[in-house]
Amino acid sequence: MTTHVEAHPGWDRCRLVYGDWSWLVRDGLDVIRLAFFGGTIAFAVQGRSTTVALTAASAVLLLARIINLPRWFDFGLIMAMTLIAYGTALGLYGNWFYYDKVVHGLSPVGYVPVLYIALVRLGVVPDPGEAIRERRVARISGIFIVTLAVGMAVGAGYENVEWIEDKFGILGGHFVKGLWDTETDLLCDAGGSLVGAAFLTVWALRGWSSRRVTVVPAPEPSASPLEAVGKRVRAGRVSTREGRLADLPLIAQGIALVAAGVLLLALPSPSLRTIGIILGIALLAYAVFEAFEVVRHDDPAQRGARIATMTASGVAGTLILVWPEITERALLYAAGAASIVLAAAEAASLSSVSDARQRWLGASVSVVAYVFGIALLASPGNSLHAVIVLLGIYLVVLGGLRVLHAAGAWRQNRSAWS
Repeated sequence: MTTHVEAHPGWDRCRLVYGDWSWLVRDGLDVIRLAFFGGTIAFAVQGRSTTVALTAASAVLLLARIINLPRWFDFGLIMAMTLIAYGTALGLYGNWFYYDKVVHGLSPVGYVPVLYIALVRLGVVPDPGEAIRERRVARISGIFIVTLAVGMAVGAGYENVEWIEDKFGILGGHFVKGLWDTETDLLCDAGGSLVGAAFLTVWALRGWSSRRVTVVPAPEPSASPLEAVGKRVRAGRVSTREGRLADLPLIAQGIALVAAGVLLLALPSPSLRTIGIILGIALLAYAVFEAFEVVRHDDPAQRGARIATMTASGVAGTLILVWPEITERALLYAAGAASIVLAAAEAASLSSVSDARQRWLGASVSVVAYVFGIALLASPGNSLHAVIVLLGIYLVVLGGLRVLHAAGAWRQNRSAWS
């Protein structure tokens, strides 16, 4: 499956299936992914305990969006996470006796090839897209064996976790129904892993790419005033000094967030209004520095992501500051919504980032923002102290990742400006 890019102005079948619709929603798979996230948000707002499983599965799908899986791999993973997480959220494991066997049999078909691709991205195993060009039998046999072994190991590991939970009662659950239950689960895991390994082997034999291939790229956005303001920067007509200072907005963002987080954690017993002022100022500062990033980026995905996060942070920060009698629920919902927008935009913007270290740092920002965003939406009703700790840790972690991201970008560009 070789890369082939054409310019299709209309919404024909090729564009709908193999094209990129926009910088945020690339295709129908992203629509399904967003629906999955929407369900997770709805469960969080309702305060359901099963939100934990949905959040974990959502974080996996967010990472899948970032690492550009081939469409069939991405689809399989979405289906696997849906079976696993929504089966838990909707109580299907307890209501239908054989649902557990369906999950153990079908979910490895979707996630086992993805686990192998994750090892490829880490440089541990050979790329299936390149195996046919090398020692065919040895490479492709190795792909099959490793994929099957990884899938069976995951299944066995999960059974170990169930036994430990039943033995020590860490979460208060009861999962192991007997020897027959464990043995049939392992058999289903092995069968699903076998199918997943066979699928990946056929993929390697065909020589198809292990990365998502775009046949029709997303259309360029129309010109905006921000583009006109940033034209001089994007045209490259900047001084060496300006180039070296280009990553200062990201550093300033990080410092502002860390300072706000430390202040929240350091204050002995701040009132809700004090929390709102600190958080509102931090979000507005984030939006202001994000505006500088909008100006200096010419990539559509980067620019769209920055505009989205700037808008969400600015609106949330303004709302929190101008509403003196804001309730704890409204404050957390505003901050949580802004955080989830940041997570989605950050994930979408990484499609144009080639440096591996920067991609993983950006992925960390996206996952952290999403997980904490869901936690904020699910937090109303908790004690004010718990809310303070949650917000403080979130701001410190997110700010620290922003500083690391900026430092990495500065090191990457230093040679170009020397």
